[in-house]
Amino acid sequence: MTLDWLDTAFLTRQPRPKPAAPAAAPNAPEVIIAPAIALGPQPSEASAASDDSVVARLLESVPSEWDSLAEAIESAAFAGRRVVALTGGQRGEGRSTVTVGVAEVLRRRGRSVAIHAQAPLLLPIDEAEEARAAEIVLVDAGPWFTTGPVRRRTIERAALGCDAAVLVRRADRPPCPAWTEALAAIGLTVIGEAVTFESALVPG
Repeated sequence: MTLDWLDTAFLTRQPRPKPAAPAAAPNAPEVIIAPAIALGPQPSEASAASDDSVVARLLESVPSEWDSLAEAIESAAFAGRRVVALTGGQRGEGRSTVTVGVAEVLRRRGRSVAIHAQAPLLLPIDEAEEARAAEIVLVDAGPWFTTGPVRRRTIERAALGCDAAVLVRRADRPPCPAWTEALAAIGLTVIGEAVTFESALVPG
């Protein structure tokens, strides 16, 4: 795995005060910081590092945030919502890093976890068997929401076999209640939001 500029900026960031959490709107999903990454300017070259090394360093930096996300997903699984999609509205929000990191935390907690790029009903037979055998299935779902109107039928197809979702968004993007409403309308429980990182002004 390449230690990309997002991970590099997070690992080398300067400590900063934690902002006060805004008051949640009624029926809004819980906001789970997992983790909040402050970006700096993009480095000219990426450093090489193994998957395990990068994830381990990210987990070590903000353990309580990762634990909060893992606990929320674990609680959903205990309630019968064991297939959880991590989705959002655009690429580059950190979904894959969040998925791999929270899977590691769940495994440390003694849970068997499978990670897939599609919902279980869309998987090939061998991967579907693996998903059925796991206690918790995390779907690194990519962006389900695009700019413009929410396309419910598109989301329904992408979510086949999912029970719940975590919305991943960048800290500099506002929450979108319409996404939560669309997921609830197709029967998915929204566990919460994982707020990842803020955008950086890259000199150019």
